[in-house]
Amino acid sequence: VRDWFRDNEPVVEEGYVTELLGREAVALIESHDPETPLFLYLAFTAPHAPYQAPQAYLDRYAHIADPSRRAYAAMITAMDEQIGRVVAALERQGMREDSIIIFQSDNGGPRDARFTGEVDMSQSLIPADNGPYRDGKASLYEGGTRVVALANWPGSIPVGTVVDQPIHIVDLYPTLVGLAGGSLAKSMPLDGLDVWATLSEGAPSPRSEVVYGIEPFRGAVRVGDWKLVCQATLPSRVELYNLAEDPGET
Repeated sequence: VRDWFRDNEPVVEEGYVTELLGREAVALIESHDPETPLFLYLAFTAPHAPYQAPQAYLDRYAHIADPSRRAYAAMITAMDEQIGRVVAALERQGMREDSIIIFQSDNGGPRDARFTGEVDMSQSLIPADNGPYRDGKASLYEGGTRVVALANWPGSIPVGTVVDQPIHIVDLYPTLVGLAGGSLAKSMPLDGLDVWATLSEGAPSPRSEVVYGIEPFRGAVRVGDWKLVCQATLPSRVELYNLAEDPGET
């Protein structure tokens, strides 16, 4: 990234940064020896505040009146196109059939202007929509913690497989190490569990509990369908939800 900005005019729009990240990922794949393993962690900043995109992408969504929502859609399209370029590069290198691709968000969309990253959202809508789930980014409710994710591996994960059971981000490490034939013997005790059978066969998740976060003044944990949310700051509260019956934590 430093070299790119040294050789090019600086641009700050999120869409251009997304293109830069995609371009670098493609270059890495194209220079890689397919006979050796590759782990590629590609963290796009989109869609994220500031809500910006190149005009060509904004023009595709001219029918969306709200400017932030229009830019949000444009940013997702820009990211989607770069993911397509990465997949195409894997195919050109003959690596696609041997590659598992995992896509996920790191948190739910913000529903509070304090967490959008924008100074003033008074003239525009907060563009993220977490559907039926309560609240959003920076909260311990499902809108902030239950995120979209997918895993794709031709020939190894059946098309149309749906996982509707809890999987935690910490489960990815032992799962990927297992797929790579690695050993966890010298690891410190891990919170993660190998969920490959769940992803590839639809087997029950080995995870029965989720720790959402334990902080000095708040915390949330889930066991089975039951979720406990506690807040120590005034007004303090303790809330218990059955997510199977009440996924919106009403």
